[in-house]
Amino acid sequence: MKNDGRTLTRETLEAMRFMALERMAEGESPAAVSASFGMHRTWAYKVRLKVRGRGQGKRALQLRRAPGRRRKLTDAQGRQVFRWVNGKNPRQYGFDFGLWTRQIVRELIAQRLGVSLSLASVGALLARVGLTAQKPLQRAYQRDPDAIERWQRETYPAILDSIFLQASNCCLYS
Repeated sequence: MKNDGRTLTRETLEAMRFMALERMAEGESPAAVSASFGMHRTWAYKVRLKVRGRGQGKRALQLRRAPGRRRKLTDAQGRQVFRWVNGKNPRQYGFDFGLWTRQIVRELIAQRLGVSLSLASVGALLARVGLTAQKPLQRAYQRDPDAIERWQRETYPAILDSIFLQASNCCLYS
């Protein structure tokens, strides 16, 4: 079975196309060129056809960006999601939680646009429109250093003791 080029890199295939075109311009038959590259017989004919068609000449053989899969949301829809999220509260849209999460944005997109996205896709969308996870710029004004110190000194050790006590009770063998 002849090679169809899927195992070769895109750069290699581009170089092969240009070399094949040069050899055919020198008079070598397309079938012989294809055979010398180890490709299917029709490969060189397709290369020659690309150059002749659509008036692009040799530019038709140049490497192009692979198209890949299209996004589920258009750029306009992404901007709409930005407007929904930026400066707004999820409670305004009927959600129970007051902070934006990827899950809440995902549900909002499903409700409003009828498009189902994965959490990773929602995160990529938010990053693309300029929204990233934020940390507070300053500490909470209600912060009470005395209460924190008291909690660390008294409450936290009591919690640890109760955890160890429960762990020791559940791990006893009879």
